[in-house]
Amino acid sequence: MKYLIFFVLLLLTFSCGNSTKYGYYQDIPAQEVDKRIYPLSLVESDKNIDVLFVIDNSGSMNNIQQNVIKNSKIFLEQFAKQPYINWKMGLISTDKADAPYIGFDTPFDYSLIDYRDPTSLDKTVEQFQNAVSKLGTNGSGSEYIFYNVKRVLDLFDGRSPGHPSFLRQNSHLVVIMISDEKEQSMLDFGPSYDAPVFAKNLSSYIAGNKILRFYGALSRKDLPGCNLPGDDEPYAGSQHEAIIKLTRGFNISACIPDFGTELAKIGKDIASLVGLPSLLLKQRPIADTIKVYYKNKLLPPGRKESGGIWFYEESTNTINFYTMDFVQDARNDFFKIEFDVDDGNTRN
Repeated sequence: MKYLIFFVLLLLTFSCGNSTKYGYYQDIPAQEVDKRIYPLSLVESDKNIDVLFVIDNSGSMNNIQQNVIKNSKIFLEQFAKQPYINWKMGLISTDKADAPYIGFDTPFDYSLIDYRDPTSLDKTVEQFQNAVSKLGTNGSGSEYIFYNVKRVLDLFDGRSPGHPSFLRQNSHLVVIMISDEKEQSMLDFGPSYDAPVFAKNLSSYIAGNKILRFYGALSRKDLPGCNLPGDDEPYAGSQHEAIIKLTRGFNISACIPDFGTELAKIGKDIASLVGLPSLLLKQRPIADTIKVYYKNKLLPPGRKESGGIWFYEESTNTINFYTMDFVQDARNDFFKIEFDVDDGNTRN
């Protein structure tokens, strides 16, 4: 019996000598350093944004349309070049009988950008410019932005042949209104097109955790640089202003010389709707040992205002990036990430 007791004590001593600080036996050697390659395709974010342009096609819109055409590149490059944003765009007019001009029958989206081909953005911009030119200024003198948004989204809902859904699941929805006339949908189609009612109804078209946002590039008599008749409806108190405020967007004057810079602000705000791109780590690191490399260049961590490009979030075990502007080829490049593994073993 005393030999049996001695054997049990010996076994317990051996087991204790191999326990971790968590109190259980591990027969797998500790991996002190994790060094892995993470393709950029693994970067995750809340990245789907559907953008719908509604441009007035009445006879007085030539100058404003030309401004949009001239500045479309500075607008698009605010988000179209971001490798973590899956954008999609469509273009419709304010004419209640018009078919869409781009982005509905076939997608006009992020897949057109080839990061290995610098000319791909220019080609994409040209497609949009041509669509705006085709939209033209021969449309109706009655402007139905709200009615047309609903009409076209209902038509292209994916339920009938030849009408694929414009809206994607789990996408934010952005509507950009460009016009020099008042919004007339409620006047001609009833109270369901009053801004608060319409915004609530349109919100039901997207997932509950996604954002609906309206922007304007409008010409109204009380906006900077606009020279409209005094009896015309002002922006203040209009249906345009109401829906922009309800959805936390903003308006820019379509009459100012620096229209391109202001249009770019809308593009930049659209980009801000998506969550920060993040990368889930395979193991849990000791935070202050993490090193992130892109093309063998060490990327600085820390606060954005101090020059940092990324930070580690312990609760999600992710590397989060403030920007991906430095990425050259989102589909083929990769990150190299190194760190000491937090496996419960004490390091010397």
